[in-house]
Amino acid sequence: MALATLLLGSSGGFAEDPRWIPTDELQASQVSLPSLIDETAGSESADPSSGLAGDVDPVERELRLQRAIADSLHGDNQKAIDSLGDPASNDTAALYASAMWMMQNGNVAEGMQTLRSIADRDNAPPEIHKFLAVGHLHLDQPQAAEAAADIYLDTNQNDAYTHYVRGLAILRQDDPVRAHDSLRQAGYDEDDVAQIQTVAMQVPVDVMQRRLTIGEPITGIQNRSRYDDGCDSLGGGQAQNKPYNVTILFAGEYDSNVPLQPRFSGLGSNIDHDDYRFLMASFLDLQLMTTEQFNLGLVGSTYNTFQVDANEFNIQDYMGGAYTNALLTEDLVGSLRYEYHHTLVDSDRFADEHRLTPSLTWLGSRGHTTLFYEFNPINSRAPMLIPAQNQSTDIHRTGITQALYTFGGEGRVYGGYQYAEGHAVGADFDRTTHMVTGRIERPLPRGWIADLDVRYVWDDYANPNSLDFYDRARDDERVEVRSGLQKNFAAPVSLRFDYTYINNDSNTANLFGVRFYDYDRHIVSTQLIFSL
Repeated sequence: MALATLLLGSSGGFAEDPRWIPTDELQASQVSLPSLIDETAGSESADPSSGLAGDVDPVERELRLQRAIADSLHGDNQKAIDSLGDPASNDTAALYASAMWMMQNGNVAEGMQTLRSIADRDNAPPEIHKFLAVGHLHLDQPQAAEAAADIYLDTNQNDAYTHYVRGLAILRQDDPVRAHDSLRQAGYDEDDVAQIQTVAMQVPVDVMQRRLTIGEPITGIQNRSRYDDGCDSLGGGQAQNKPYNVTILFAGEYDSNVPLQPRFSGLGSNIDHDDYRFLMASFLDLQLMTTEQFNLGLVGSTYNTFQVDANEFNIQDYMGGAYTNALLTEDLVGSLRYEYHHTLVDSDRFADEHRLTPSLTWLGSRGHTTLFYEFNPINSRAPMLIPAQNQSTDIHRTGITQALYTFGGEGRVYGGYQYAEGHAVGADFDRTTHMVTGRIERPLPRGWIADLDVRYVWDDYANPNSLDFYDRARDDERVEVRSGLQKNFAAPVSLRFDYTYINNDSNTANLFGVRFYDYDRHIVSTQLIFSL
């Protein structure tokens, strides 16, 4: 197995691999581990005293090493380390192999210590300073990484991969001009260099998480069919005295993390996370036909944000759809709802999605139970560097919600569970999701209403993530807490205070340990709602 593959994973070219290892140049510089052993073993293999730790026969030492190599080729580096045992201090080949496997397993500091101990030996492999540079980068030692890369480039001036690593090390030192030169020597054109600098110095976009709060804190707009109470998604199943309902909302918000930056923001990133914004939203429910057993209607909504400083994160979302509900038995309602969403970020097309949601709701004397299925294809236009990052996805959701009526029907307690499968165009975004939800609404004196909404989400992604240094599959756990206090004044005016907290814990990280999707977010909102 090529040593670069042992440490970094795939060695595909720019079009296939986000680490942008130039295929032709890298192949020329790779040294396979078996050939390295042949070159470095030499006289050591003839000296019984130079084997693995302890008095080990040289044949047994060679067999251990070959078994370890086989274990590594089968993808089990820890087993390879165990098979190898504790190499003797003068066995350069075994020490080198052990160091590389340790680094691949994430034990970079110990692996680097071993590499440094053999770097100056006459029989040290020629690529050792290349991988010392990579290790220094991972340990956030960019000056040392650049120095190690320079040593290797002194005798390997055309090694494109080392120029690339050197460019990343210089980026880590906030020197994009010098980094540009190294990246160009790695074989990239101007557009490629710009893309590398963008990904290295900023965080990627996750369509689902970017859209998390669209319409969510706005409880005055009844648009919660994906997360909360299935009965609300009946879209007009409640009795109305007029055939339409129009809600208009104006809000001022503070957002602590507009760009969804990770807790450590990464290379050269000095973006201010927080900002204020003005928000305008509207919702229309128009009943076209209503009988005692059946109704049919149209729904539509708009959602527009205007950031004070971070204008590039202005969001526009426009929805149109229809619904129908039918009383199947005395206490069973069948529903079908369709929505189409067109979402823009900074006035540029960001995503289009469809939501088709059939559901069944059983109406009890003290609450109701809803079973639902949702088909949600998303056509993403989010930026991507490689096909694996294409977020266009077909999502299938199933779930159940239970609502209990409290305070004489004026309050409610909700609970729910949802399971989803996403089949994406890009391999990075195939996933399964589990979500549990709980919500409490209760009336307070003087016409106030309080609510608390808690959600816990597990996102398990199916494939190794192209942005992860160790090719791990992405694994997210997210907690969302929303609380609100609303006062209904004389019709049609309501005032609402809203607080949202989102914590997303994700394992996907680059070689600097920056977890791209790992972030906290606080949103404080004051909303003025007009219901017409």
